Amino acid sequence: MMGMLARAAENIYWLGRYLERSESVARMLQVTEQLSIEIRGLDPELAAGTWDDLLSIYPGSGVASPGGDDPDVIAEALTHAFLLSADNPLSVASSIRSARENARVIRDNLTMESFILLNESHLRLNQYAQHDTTDRMEMRRAVSSTRQEIFGIWGAIQQTFTRDEGLRFLDMGTVIERAYRTLMLLQIKLPRMLESPDQIDAPIYYARIRADLKTVASLENYRRTYGTELDPMQVARFLLFDRRSPHSVHVCLRMLKRQFDQLEYGSPLTNPARLLGKLDARLEFEEHEILASTALDQVCSELVDDVIEIHEAISRLYFTV
Repeated sequence: MMGMLARAAENIYWLGRYLERSESVARMLQVTEQLSIEIRGLDPELAAGTWDDLLSIYPGSGVASPGGDDPDVIAEALTHAFLLSADNPLSVASSIRSARENARVIRDNLTMESFILLNESHLRLNQYAQHDTTDRMEMRRAVSSTRQEIFGIWGAIQQTFTRDEGLRFLDMGTVIERAYRTLMLLQIKLPRMLESPDQIDAPIYYARIRADLKTVASLENYRRTYGTELDPMQVARFLLFDRRSPHSVHVCLRMLKRQFDQLEYGSPLTNPARLLGKLDARLEFEEHEILASTALDQVCSELVDDVIEIHEAISRLYFTV
């Protein structure tokens, strides 16, 4: 049974979620811009429209599509909104700020090095946000440097965090956020990914699939397994089920289940454990049925709802006093 205070457990859990989210958003900003630049010579309209997926994969941002058909104008507006905007709760700056606030509450659980790195990243993003003249090149550098800072923060935390139930909550928050975003990407991207290459220019078709894998940090891992062949169903299977990929949905849920089992060892079955066991069993024993579905994006939407339900059950069990 858990001996940690509910407030501390909640703040550690959300520290993991916010850090994972901030790196995920920064990565998608980089990948989306690279894709837009790569395909604009072949299809300028598609190059502009590819930014719309950012709004779909990160719902709840409150950011409206800039409109128009100029990829540069759209890129600048959405990069600013998802990197620096304080009004967007899903922006990198907002996630880092929220991670810092959670870290302040559980300051005793963190080493000084970890907190200093997190605080410095927060202050640097604030400096960028205060400059009204921040141009696109500066924002590119800010996205890249912030990603590196987040990796440094993660490394410091993982290397120095006390090996107790607090670390389990940190890892639970991280992997549930990761599974959720991978599923959101598949839900939005699969219909286009499963289009026939005959329906679209081959360079654009394969550029988009590579970008989809890059968005969830999985292109290199995919190539280690399948080489350069970019078969869309193979990509879907890899992102949903591959047991070696740290961003596959099943790996994330297994990591979540392992942390949960250690946390609840010897206790009666709880509602989150029941929900997680049910979802893990579905992914374990229904892989072929899921992949054979004619509406795989809808299956991913159902899995998104399952992950949200597990998160809510964890919150009720551990964080509600």
